[in-house]
Amino acid sequence: MENSNKVTLIDGTFSVAEAKDVLFNMFTMKINFHQQKNVSHIERFGKPDEAAKEKVAFLKSELAKLETLIEHAGNNNATLKVTSAIHIDYINEPA
Repeated sequence: MENSNKVTLIDGTFSVAEAKDVLFNMFTMKINFHQQKNVSHIERFGKPDEAAKEKVAFLKSELAKLETLIEHAGNNNATLKVTSAIHIDYINEPA
């Protein structure tokens, strides 16, 4: 049986500096998590964790998009509405 749950992570209006701080910190944490996962995999198995490496590359690409968006908002003295939700699905729910 599949079940879906949603948790609101961010829902607010931010200055460019506030949005940059919150969002860059979130991306940095996720990148660090996957980089550490890769290091741990190398130490344990003697080879990189390809999935973690791909995730780091993807997150860095998304962070570059975010940097462009934040720069554009800053150039236009914008206030930013940021929303983010986490959706959690049970894939293998115990019987």
